[in-house]
Amino acid sequence: MKFFKIFFFLCISFNWLNSQVFDDGIKLLVSKDSVSFYAFNKISVCEYTILESKKLSKKRVKYSNPFPEELKNTELISLSSVYSSDGSVYFLYPGGGILFKYLNGVFERIDESFAYRNQYAGHFFEYKKELYLLGGYGYWQSNSLLTKFNFELRNWELVPTSGQIPKLGVNAGSFVLDGNILTVFDFNQRVDDLDVKNNSLYSLNLDKMIWAREGLLNKTLFSENKKDFELVVGFEKSLLQKNLTDNGLRIITPKDNQIKFFKAEELHNINAKAIIVGDNVVYPVLSADREYETLTVKNLNENIVFLNDEPLSNDFNLFVNYFIYVGVFCGALILLTFIKFKEEKLVFFLSENSFSGLNKTMPIDKDEQFVLELLVKAKERKVDNSFILSYFKNSETGSDASVKRKNKVIDELNRKALEKFDIVLITKQSGKADSRQVVYSLNPKIEI
Repeated sequence: MKFFKIFFFLCISFNWLNSQVFDDGIKLLVSKDSVSFYAFNKISVCEYTILESKKLSKKRVKYSNPFPEELKNTELISLSSVYSSDGSVYFLYPGGGILFKYLNGVFERIDESFAYRNQYAGHFFEYKKELYLLGGYGYWQSNSLLTKFNFELRNWELVPTSGQIPKLGVNAGSFVLDGNILTVFDFNQRVDDLDVKNNSLYSLNLDKMIWAREGLLNKTLFSENKKDFELVVGFEKSLLQKNLTDNGLRIITPKDNQIKFFKAEELHNINAKAIIVGDNVVYPVLSADREYETLTVKNLNENIVFLNDEPLSNDFNLFVNYFIYVGVFCGALILLTFIKFKEEKLVFFLSENSFSGLNKTMPIDKDEQFVLELLVKAKERKVDNSFILSYFKNSETGSDASVKRKNKVIDELNRKALEKFDIVLITKQSGKADSRQVVYSLNPKIEI
C-alpha cells in the first residue's frame, strides 16, 4: 500500500500524460522548437517537452516580477507572440506599440512607446533578430506599413518599402516566411469602409524591402464568399488553415505554389489556441464539466488523410515572363526574316530572247538583251548614259530619236519586270563626278 502511494505521488508530480491538466488555466501557447513549447498565463509559465511517447514533461516557473499592469485586463490570447532565437518570447499588444518580453522567469514591458492602435491584425514576426510588424487595420483604414522595433531607442520606427506595394493595405492576412521572402496572401483591405478580399499573391523581399505581385490566387479556394479560417498556424515554411466546424484541413506552401487538402476527423475537437510543435499539433481541450483544460498532443501526419492538391496561384510572373520571352523571340524572328529577305538576292537567267527567274519567264528583244548584258558586265553593274546611248545612235536618225529609243527600251524592261516579277530591273541616278551625267544601274537585289 505504501509503495502504491509513492508511485501515485510521483505520477502526479511529473504529470507525464498525453492529455495533461494545466495549472491556473491555459491562456496562450507558444512554440519553442521541434519538441517543446510554452504555456503562458498571468501567474506563471510552463515549459513542456513532448516525449517520444507523445506524453508531456512539464517545468513550471512562477514569474519573479509583478505581472505587467497593462495586461491585467487583457486576454493573453489577444497578444501576438514570437519566439526569438536568443530564447526570449516577445508579446505585442493589439494594434502595435506596446511590447513585452519573457526570459528566465521575467515577464516585463520593454518599450517606451504607447498603444498605436493602427495595426490591428497585422503580422508580427522576427527576421535576423529584428522584430517587425506588417500591415493591419486602425483608424478606419487598412495599411501596408512595415515597422521595426529599435532595441536601443526602445521604440518603433517605420521601414520604407518599394515595388508593387498593396496600396489599400494588408489586413488579417496569411503570411509565410521562407528565407528572406515573406509571402503575403488571402488578406482584406478597407474600401469605402468595408472589408474587401484582395485575391492577389504578394511577396516582400526583407533584404531589399521590395514588394512584388506574384499572381492571382486560385479563385476556387480564395474568394469573397469563403469563410475566414478560425485556425491559422505557421510551421516549416508552410501554413495550416482549418475551419473548426468541419473536418477539412489544408496546408499551403507558397514556395511550391501548392495547397494540399486533408481530411482531419481525428482533430475534430481542435480549437483556435492550437500550435504546431515539430510534427505535432498541441491544443487545450476543456473538460466535460468545464472545470479545467487539458493539453492534447497528436501527431499531425498520423491524424490527417491526404485528399488532393491544387495550385496556390496562376503564377502571374511566369506568364508575364513567358509572354515577354515569346514576344522577344517573335520580334527577333521577324527582324531576322526581314534582314534575310532584304539581303537575299534574286537569281535570274538571261538568254537571247528571254529573262527567267522565280519560276517565271519574260520575253525580251535584242535591244533589251544588250542593255542587260551591258549592265551585268559593267563594273559595279553601273553604266553611264553615254555608253548605252551610243548603241542606239546611227547616221540615219537624229540625237533626239536615239534618246527616245533608249528610254523606251529601259522603260519597257522595267514595265515588263514589274508586271512579271514585281521588281524594278534598272534604276537611274545622277553621276558622282558630274550631276548632269546620268548613270544606270542594275537592281542590287538581282543576280544574273
